Amino acid sequence: MGIRREINRGLDRIVDYYLKNYKKMALIPIIFIIIFGSAIFYYYHVHGELMNEDISLKGGISATIYTNKTINAGAITDNLSKEFPNTEIAVSTLYVPFSTRIDGYSVEINQNVNSTQFISDLSSIFGFPLTSSNLSLNYVSPVIASSALEDALILLILAFVLVAMVSLFYFRNPTQAFSNVISIISDVINVVGVVDLLNLPFSTASIAGILMLMGYSADRNIILATNILKRKEGSVKYRLVHTIKTSLTMDFAAFLTFIVLFVGTTNSIIHMIATILIIGLIFDDFTVWILNGSIQLYGIKYKHVEEKKAI
Repeated sequence: MGIRREINRGLDRIVDYYLKNYKKMALIPIIFIIIFGSAIFYYYHVHGELMNEDISLKGGISATIYTNKTINAGAITDNLSKEFPNTEIAVSTLYVPFSTRIDGYSVEINQNVNSTQFISDLSSIFGFPLTSSNLSLNYVSPVIASSALEDALILLILAFVLVAMVSLFYFRNPTQAFSNVISIISDVINVVGVVDLLNLPFSTASIAGILMLMGYSADRNIILATNILKRKEGSVKYRLVHTIKTSLTMDFAAFLTFIVLFVGTTNSIIHMIATILIIGLIFDDFTVWILNGSIQLYGIKYKHVEEKKAI
């Protein structure tokens, strides 16, 4: 009971500070947008693309070699670069879930090179024959990859439009609909900016992660807006405190799930989705509570000194 009481007091103090300074605090997510938006433009200026697209978006060939043998990833890259010059090669080590024991290696080349030569070179590098029992190959045509990227962009745009339409229909207020969409766009900019700064590969799995993040963020944005705009019981502070409690519970459950996905799998698709969701969840608190919340409060012309209702 004592811990719960201290948590409630802490939330009360946080909400009091927020209601007094929500306009100033809106600068924090705006600064994030500027920083990570600049990172995206810089990456595009240097590399000619918005993110480090992997073979699922560029086309190429990937090989997964299953072995517990320890081999330096840099050595694999150097050896393959000699055989396949002017190609982008990415090598990653796979581990047994919840362990540091090596389970294999993933090797990607952004061109559809000769598979026979590719397998022969990998066999020489690893020091044993590669067969169907210890090797998995995946080919992606550049045409199919380009089509997948176009389809993904259409899905992202459609998702933004649908969120805006649902928000506008539910709240009947353009400001609130705009606020929800801006919050979600901010999440996407921040995530892509971090991915660019870390030079992480961006794939169709990354796009799936962003779509999942958009759904999660839209849910939290609508919960926040509903408590500020629709519900009338108690004061704004009272409603915000209860909304934060719900949101923190959602955050804890979601973050724990994403961490388990991140450390508990060697599947590159699940691993990338978990990475995007973890990064996005961190920034989502800023965009939902500080950016969207500030716009919502400004929309109803909230003033702390005019708050009359008892908590």
